[in-house]
Amino acid sequence: MDNPGKYLLCIDVGTSSVKAACVDQEGRAEGLSREPVLFAEHELLAFPPGRWTEAMRSLIARMPMRGLVAGVIVSGNGPTLVPLDGDGHEIGPALMWVDNRAHRIDGQPSFFLPKAAWMRDTDPASFERVRTFISCPEYLGFVLTGNAVTVTPSADFSPYIWTNEGIDAYRMDRGLFPPFVHPGDMTGTVSLQASATYGLPAGIPVFAGGSDFLMSLLGTATVVPGRTCDRAGTSEGINACSSHPISDRRLRSLPHVIPGLFNNAGILTSTGRMFEWFRGISGQTHVNYDMMLRDVVHLEHGRDIPWFFPTLRPGETWEFSRGMFIGLGPMHGREEMGRAVVESIGYSVREAIELLEENGEDISDLRASGGQAKNVVWNQMKANIVGKPILVPRVEDAELVGNAAAGFFGLGAYQSLAEAAETLVHIKAEYLPDTEEHNRFTARYQEYLHVYQKLREGLRGLQQ
Repeated sequence: MDNPGKYLLCIDVGTSSVKAACVDQEGRAEGLSREPVLFAEHELLAFPPGRWTEAMRSLIARMPMRGLVAGVIVSGNGPTLVPLDGDGHEIGPALMWVDNRAHRIDGQPSFFLPKAAWMRDTDPASFERVRTFISCPEYLGFVLTGNAVTVTPSADFSPYIWTNEGIDAYRMDRGLFPPFVHPGDMTGTVSLQASATYGLPAGIPVFAGGSDFLMSLLGTATVVPGRTCDRAGTSEGINACSSHPISDRRLRSLPHVIPGLFNNAGILTSTGRMFEWFRGISGQTHVNYDMMLRDVVHLEHGRDIPWFFPTLRPGETWEFSRGMFIGLGPMHGREEMGRAVVESIGYSVREAIELLEENGEDISDLRASGGQAKNVVWNQMKANIVGKPILVPRVEDAELVGNAAAGFFGLGAYQSLAEAAETLVHIKAEYLPDTEEHNRFTARYQEYLHVYQKLREGLRGLQQ
């Protein structure tokens, strides 16, 4: 444990919290801790980037082995942009991934440029002060090194971030957007100023991490076709590693972090937010998820349970917007309503799996990642609903291990990202579906889909 250079300090910026750990070459995470950064839903439209740096400082301060790290690597949420002035200071709030305010150009695939264009068109005075647009994890790397970069796994992925042609199409200056590096590339070293501010040894290397969902693929070893990662936090993605892209508007197909492969995914933007929302409205904010779920799981299948539909417009995003309970009556309390919400989350995961299978993906099991993966009760219930084994890695916060895979690859410890992932990831638990429970959930799932379709048809005029 006390060998200098044994660890990589791995940091992941989530939507609601920042987490960090020191990860060794065995894939063990020491000192894992998290710091909340989101305290109200409305802050997502006016999020101060300084909370990320303060969270990083706090996390490093309580990291007992911070003086032993061989390098630092950061991943984070996206597509999120931070506008910086010529002195490297933030100009206003971050343009968060959940913020739909964007000015898009048809035919342009970038997820980031529309946000910058929105700022230009709605706040030209602030836009005139911008000298750099930088993405979320790269922003923390910039704070540590003073070097601005953009992480892309490959040239095939870059158009979804930005390209010179895309920047020109949006009529912006190419100089506003930092050059590309790849996961595992060294982007600089911890500066003297950052060392004094954050308590890290000056001069240690900082490596490129990238988008959190790509790092979670590495952190679950979803690096060969046929493996699927269920990454669940504030949002959720059912990510199938594949040798080919698919074309289905209900799914998202992007190049994988492993060159030559693809990540075909069902995107569920609100499953974690629904969990947290129900905790709040049911007065269970200080009740842990295991306990909350135990209260709803014990309800027998014959119990009168209402339906919960999170949105009138399901599809590729499954956002929580204009949702509603159907069949709610005075006989229903917190447990029945909770069961309805939890079932709807499980059914959205099952639908995403079925859509992937319809498009030729072979989903044999799910490699769980994120906060939901830590919940024993939910892992078993989800396995029962979807009818697939749930595999849980030793470190459920897979982005941290994915960061370590990229960092140790950057240090030359492994010949490839895939080799690093296969070595560092260890499965600690497997949740097998119970056949009888799965059959009961299947019958209710089919009824759920039928009622949902009728509801959308009946309320079509309210779907705007």
